[in-house]
Amino acid sequence: MRRIAIIGGGPGGAHCASRLAEAGRDVTLFEPRTRFEKPCGGGLPARSLDSFPFLDDARLPARTLRTCQVIAPSGAAATIPLREPLRVFRRADLHQFLLGRATAAGARLVRERVVAFGPAGGGSAPPWTITSIDAGGRRAAHAPFDFLIAADGAGGFSRRRLAGGIPAAELTQAVGYYLPEPTEQTAVLKFCAEVPGYLWVFPRVDHDAAGICGPLGAMPVAALRTILDRFLAERYGPGCLARATAYAALIPGAPVNPQGLRLQGEGWALVGDTSRSVDPLTREGIHYAMESGELLAGALIAGAPETYSTLWRRNMGREFSWAGRHAAEFFAPRTIERLVALCARSPRTAGILSDLVSGRQRYRTLALRLLANGPVIAWQAIRPAPRPDGQLRSWQLKH
Repeated sequence: MRRIAIIGGGPGGAHCASRLAEAGRDVTLFEPRTRFEKPCGGGLPARSLDSFPFLDDARLPARTLRTCQVIAPSGAAATIPLREPLRVFRRADLHQFLLGRATAAGARLVRERVVAFGPAGGGSAPPWTITSIDAGGRRAAHAPFDFLIAADGAGGFSRRRLAGGIPAAELTQAVGYYLPEPTEQTAVLKFCAEVPGYLWVFPRVDHDAAGICGPLGAMPVAALRTILDRFLAERYGPGCLARATAYAALIPGAPVNPQGLRLQGEGWALVGDTSRSVDPLTREGIHYAMESGELLAGALIAGAPETYSTLWRRNMGREFSWAGRHAAEFFAPRTIERLVALCARSPRTAGILSDLVSGRQRYRTLALRLLANGPVIAWQAIRPAPRPDGQLRSWQLKH
């Protein structure tokens, strides 16, 4: 395989470009955006630094969070110490960093927007011809490419062109703000009774990213923003949004049945949000976007691109499928209320949730782990609370 084109330089596309270029492949990466913020928290769990250790780089600014406050619909809250810190990046910084790695590895970066592509010979198979347009409106044709990687997002035209659009029922609506005067020292997750989703505040290097998400169509966008505005005003004061920058976006969801997901065809494949590599519960996407890019690059380097779909389903699909099937139960107010109450009184439960945040605890084995720790959790939950001075009552010390 001689020449590879990648449309989109987000985490999935940029990392895939780096891996392929490092292996000596001829890679052209089309990405018109320079610095941009994306509507998300920007957090990376500990497992991401295990999988992608180059992210622990002094040239990549990040906030290190050691606690996470979880708030139930009733307002009950628990602050969870994170066994492994959560790293939070500005997406503009992460974008520039990953593009820099790709070009340093030898990928060719074209700062133009792709507006069309198709088989160079007019048939239905590669090689591909790509048409791009620059900031001045000038068009250019690029050809031939032996393989095409679509990484321009869930709403990008390359996904619609290659695999069709994502059903509205499997999309998440997110709205939020960038708060220019950061005040938080912890990650905040607030669950709502009105919508099966959650609200977040993630401190970044020079601002806080706040948002709320829920299934597309579950409630009007204006209603989502009203819930978020009310929470922010109660937490930070009525003037907290005076200089805030608003955003709105659609987030892809992984299908309940990943076996039916079309990830590739003859001479092409999808990665990142384009491949719907997003956690159905947390909506975490950065780690999975990079993992999808890693899997595809490995398959291409091995000369077996057809194995990519199998690798994706094995590494992500089964976990996504479980999460998708149990999403309604997970977001049910009674579930969240019990979880927060247990976290507030049971260090064992808080530790398990910390492992979930860090990516160490998989969804499919979560129930088994909670069951195995049931006796300890039950004892911690029913014992009397500590005195205000933090000391246990005398009978606790003896038992």
